[in-house]
Amino acid sequence: MSEKETKKGVSITSFLAAPQQFMGKSLDRLLPLFNDLKANLLRANIKISFPTYVSYNLFFPSVSLIAIIATVPVIAFMYGESLLLSIFLGLSFGLLSWAIVFAIIYVYPSNLASSRKKTIEEELPYLSSHMAVLSQGGLPPERIFRSLSMLDTKEIKSVMAEEATNIVRDVAVLGCDIITSMEKSIERSPSKKFTDFIRGFIAVTRSGGDMTRYFLMSARSLMDSAKIAAKELTDNLGIVAEFYVALMIVFPLLVLIMLSVMGIIGGSIGGISIMMTMNLVSYIAVPISAMFLIVYLDTIMPPK
Repeated sequence: MSEKETKKGVSITSFLAAPQQFMGKSLDRLLPLFNDLKANLLRANIKISFPTYVSYNLFFPSVSLIAIIATVPVIAFMYGESLLLSIFLGLSFGLLSWAIVFAIIYVYPSNLASSRKKTIEEELPYLSSHMAVLSQGGLPPERIFRSLSMLDTKEIKSVMAEEATNIVRDVAVLGCDIITSMEKSIERSPSKKFTDFIRGFIAVTRSGGDMTRYFLMSARSLMDSAKIAAKELTDNLGIVAEFYVALMIVFPLLVLIMLSVMGIIGGSIGGISIMMTMNLVSYIAVPISAMFLIVYLDTIMPPK
């Protein structure tokens, strides 16, 4: 590594460590308020320590708050708004930006853990069959996980391979035995199916049972669960399609037709003109409804 690359790495590390250093000992008093983040960081496989991430969750929203309060009033005042209104806008947008940045950083580990959970449960039936083949070839548990860890490449990303890599790391680097390493993987896994699978694997390993038979039975059971989940997904998508037609096509057309007739007759709705109401429906209500549908679809759809 060149001297320039070394200096760049040091500067990035210093920047990432700055929030925790800036907050100092006051951070320790706030850590108990974020205990749920600790588990989510493990489940999301985020390689950042708990105190450091909490410092990010407090520092960067505060930076956005200060930046918005410093800039928005000046911009509003330049556009001819009164001083009082400019300050009010600065405080409002500043608090809003603080809340948004805080929420994004706070929720990110939970969302990532949820995404990893879905990916693990999608990959598990196939990789358990792969583990059965490896076990049939006479490989011990450690070598099986080492083989799984090699599936994670630049072209193909596998969350199960990441879990296997963590198990192999605990054995090779931290000096844990394979049973202890698998027990640690249970603590940090976001998927109950994976933890049940590993618990069964531990029980078979300790008792000296037939690993190949266990892997094949697990793969069959997991595949049956995947078929049921696929059927439920199909039913849910049918309901979403009907809801989409009703909410995004029929409802806006009916509302716009009604408002057009009312516009011809004359009048307003709650003091708001008919034209303004049509614009609110077209440019605010419909896009927001579409956004909620997209978010819902993202939560129920399996990962690619």
